[in-house]
Amino acid sequence: MAQAVTQQTNDDATIVGTWSSGSGAVTTGLQFYNPGNNTFNIPSVGGQSYSFTKDGFWEQALYIFTSDPTHPNCAQAQLIWQHGTFTQNSNGSLTLTPFEGDGRQLVQNGCTQQSQTLISYDQQEYMQGFYVRNDWHFGQGGIYLEMYEFDGTPKPWLWQTHNPPEMLPTQQLHKKIIGKVNGS
Repeated sequence: MAQAVTQQTNDDATIVGTWSSGSGAVTTGLQFYNPGNNTFNIPSVGGQSYSFTKDGFWEQALYIFTSDPTHPNCAQAQLIWQHGTFTQNSNGSLTLTPFEGDGRQLVQNGCTQQSQTLISYDQQEYMQGFYVRNDWHFGQGGIYLEMYEFDGTPKPWLWQTHNPPEMLPTQQLHKKIIGKVNGS
């Protein structure tokens, strides 16, 4: 159940770096998405990653599985990459604004006639709040980022994997395309 979030009062520099959930297999940058040939590098396991710069840019990499209760053997996988600018608002929330039409989403489903579809993607995100804290991770000290979605739902803890952040260029990389890309 979502809860009210107390905002962190630190400035946005506290979130600078690359942050990744779980094992760290999903990370932003060229390891996840290659804009040169418009392809994803599929990680070994699912997860989430966000990167933030001191000068207000962000990048997102998501590898998410969705189950189909009517067909348990037909899970759907989504790979999502997008980037843009972010603002830390006066109430401590974050507004993540993507470069329009620059992101990409690959949907894979082994139980449909067309097993994967690549489309352009941009979805603004609003994080109600965030915290940066220290804790133990895989037997050693680490820094994690805890963000709360628009409704207060916590996102998975994201562990800092790089500082400075590991990101693709912080500028528009694609021309805006309506619909599907690469004939998909």
